[in-house]
Amino acid sequence: MSTNRIYHPEIEAVASMFPRLDIANADETRATLDAMFEAAVAQGLQRPFDDRVEEINRSIPGLNGAPDVPVRIYMPKNRSQAGPGFVNYHGGGFVLGDLESGHARSLKMAAEGGAVSISVDYRLAPENPFPAGSEDCYAALQWVADNAEELKIDPAKIVIGGDSAGGNLTAVVALMARDLGGPKVAFQMLFYPVIDDRCDTPSMKSGEGTYIWNSQNSVDMWNQYIGDDRSDVSPYAAPARAKDLSGLPSAYVLTCEHDPLRDEGLIYAMRLMAAGIQVELHNYPGTVHAFDFLAPSEISTRAVNECIEAFKRAVAD
Repeated sequence: MSTNRIYHPEIEAVASMFPRLDIANADETRATLDAMFEAAVAQGLQRPFDDRVEEINRSIPGLNGAPDVPVRIYMPKNRSQAGPGFVNYHGGGFVLGDLESGHARSLKMAAEGGAVSISVDYRLAPENPFPAGSEDCYAALQWVADNAEELKIDPAKIVIGGDSAGGNLTAVVALMARDLGGPKVAFQMLFYPVIDDRCDTPSMKSGEGTYIWNSQNSVDMWNQYIGDDRSDVSPYAAPARAKDLSGLPSAYVLTCEHDPLRDEGLIYAMRLMAAGIQVELHNYPGTVHAFDFLAPSEISTRAVNECIEAFKRAVAD
């Protein structure tokens, strides 16, 4: 299906230079992105930094005897008493990413949102397919709740969030916490989330030529994460499969106009609303997958600032 797309000019200028990814070949794609990042650093790319925030790397116990999970804590240096926490799950189609992938958002939420941010380096597919990643992410939520006092986090103000596959893991952890009687989640933030393994929405069917992420990437991603047998897909893999969304935390959902994942995010947001969950929903025109931290522009800055303000409202006394 051919679609006439009108992109935000500043976003397209950067997105058009991004390499096409072959998610079916995880090693090759990782090498491509590593080389691209190294070249950008050589050309002067600066890692985001804020002297108001201390970064602390550590490992936490995995779930039910699984390997330890690396995390990075972003602690505001002026933190003197318990306040909000933000547990961040990075994106990368379940096969890419690490603590650096989640760095910019985690740092922003600490510096501007006043959160103690905890970024989670969950296990990746295809080496560690479902449920490894979701279990690591749930273990991180449990650890944050169990160690809230040490982390200077108010246990009533724990927010979870993530982009793309991290948005999937955010929705999944919210479902797991509800179903398993786990820690209370105050708010869930889903940024252009991966929700539905069926890949049959209009935006997915017309997403063969989109920048950054296309519909074939999604098909390959799901094959890497859960395999090609879709006869009995767990809602803890694909939240769209959940029959009941009642009792979940309030949500912030961000979608991008020119993103194959757009419609599944919109549909999930509407299903949450229909289940009586309060949802703040933003669809940004002219944008592509991951636009908010892709390039400096008015619309990306606005999206990041609106996300931070939504976080502040969610944890306000």
